[in-house]
Amino acid sequence: MSGNDFKPQLKFKKSAKKEWDALDAKVRNSFKKKLKKRAQSLEALKPQKHKLSGIERCYKIKLRSDGYRLIYQVTETPSGEFSIVITVITVDRREDVYDTLKIKINKADADILSSLRIIESRNDDDE
Repeated sequence: MSGNDFKPQLKFKKSAKKEWDALDAKVRNSFKKKLKKRAQSLEALKPQKHKLSGIERCYKIKLRSDGYRLIYQVTETPSGEFSIVITVITVDRREDVYDTLKIKINKADADILSSLRIIESRNDDDE
């Protein structure tokens, strides 16, 4: 695959979009430049030095001078043709971003467990 064929989709979690919209335009533009640079290849999207430990397929972009971090997840979807989805999970100040991420992950886990309980109770009703 040539570099010109590599065009990942960029999506935002609803809460991350609100965080993004609340950012100063200068900070948003800095993140846009870094995201664009990372989106040039799969290797650039998944740099080992920016991989978050303990969270699958998640990476960070740092804006050191502004003190912000953007956390995104890379998903490769097998839909007949090669496609990549970059999902922005959270954008926050360095000192808050990891706590915010933990809260979002715990909420997502709770939502998944709640859905599984509903499915399990439906299956129990079938017996």
